[in-house]
Amino acid sequence: MLLGIIFSLLTLKASTSQVARQVCSLYTICNNVESIDSQLYPIRVEQERQANILEDLDNKIDTFLNRVDLLPTSCYEALRGSQNSSIRTIHVPEYSGNPFEVACDQFRMGGGWTIILRRRDGSENFYREWNDYKHGFGNLKNEYFLGLDKLHAMTNYQQQELLIVMETPQGKQAYELYDNFRISSESNYYTLETVGTASGNAGDSLTQHMGMKFSTKDRKNDIDTKRHCAQYFTGAWWYKNCHESNLAGKYGDNTFGKGLVWGSFNGDTNSLRRATMMIRPKTN
Repeated sequence: MLLGIIFSLLTLKASTSQVARQVCSLYTICNNVESIDSQLYPIRVEQERQANILEDLDNKIDTFLNRVDLLPTSCYEALRGSQNSSIRTIHVPEYSGNPFEVACDQFRMGGGWTIILRRRDGSENFYREWNDYKHGFGNLKNEYFLGLDKLHAMTNYQQQELLIVMETPQGKQAYELYDNFRISSESNYYTLETVGTASGNAGDSLTQHMGMKFSTKDRKNDIDTKRHCAQYFTGAWWYKNCHESNLAGKYGDNTFGKGLVWGSFNGDTNSLRRATMMIRPKTN
């Protein structure tokens, strides 16, 4: 019986020791849980903050998209809201969904024209590299080029007519109108795909360039075997071998073919004083 009591006491002691260890283990775990919970708290706070930021951003995106949907797709569409020639923001779906600013002419030949190139005082350098012509450059209120990416988007989103107005240093003015102007994307070097039918009093100096890729001083895409046309004529254009027109040539340069040339109107040695290219959706 004594042995039984001793055995029971030993068993109880072992059990008590085991319980004590378990309690200690649970206490340690509880402490660790509290420590982990205190460490996770700032993480949860940051997650909530990030969630609020994302929700706010999502709301702003929805607001932006709603505003974009209200933007005109061209100066022609903007004409319905205002007849003022001014700088407007337009949205062309084919242009990455990003709105961009353009200069409008809302008076000439019924208005609705988006100006894509304007030369009038030589304040802007047009002898530039490919990337400049790709993205556009200059001052929308004065001399500028819209950019080939935007021009591609606009001419592929809707059929466009092209109006070119020009003036010699002597004050003689003329225009030429093309009823279907379109260029390809950069992957095809912004090829002048079509110009349509020409009409006007300046004479047709663009049809010859149809089917040609765009060239700049750092990209020779012409077919002249002896010259780099953009470099030789200090400009950028849909050169062939080399040109009948060169509206991005060097302002005021009367050297043969190097100035602002529209061959059928001002010849090759009488650089234009003013030249403007503009497009408008074809409606009839």
